[in-house]
Amino acid sequence: MNTYLRQSICLIAGLTLLFLLYVNVWGDVETMVWGICISALFQLVACLIYGFVWKSVASSSVESLPTLYMSASGFRMFAGIVTVLAYCFAVEDKASIRFFVIAFMVYYLIVLIYDTAYFMKVEKKKVKH
Repeated sequence: MNTYLRQSICLIAGLTLLFLLYVNVWGDVETMVWGICISALFQLVACLIYGFVWKSVASSSVESLPTLYMSASGFRMFAGIVTVLAYCFAVEDKASIRFFVIAFMVYYLIVLIYDTAYFMKVEKKKVKH
């Protein structure tokens, strides 16, 4: 779990730095910074919760891990939709909303790809043993 959390945090930090560089060079900082912060915070919290729940389930009921992977992905998607909708209702600036939705989707998809690859690797190791 420590490897997963460390790599997830590094991935989210790297994405955040890239977005901040983009905003600093080509964007409007005031319009875009909140979208970056909320997107990064959402993914960070989701990865932390996922990591701790995964550790708990792996230590108590290994056969339940496939169910965890599916339910955690579904929960993350639902929470992401709620977050995006809340932001859209709270902010009136269309440019800010547009950037937030794009940034959120980039974070979401990259972390989803990382999670899938990481847990496939974990499952392959488990099958080999």
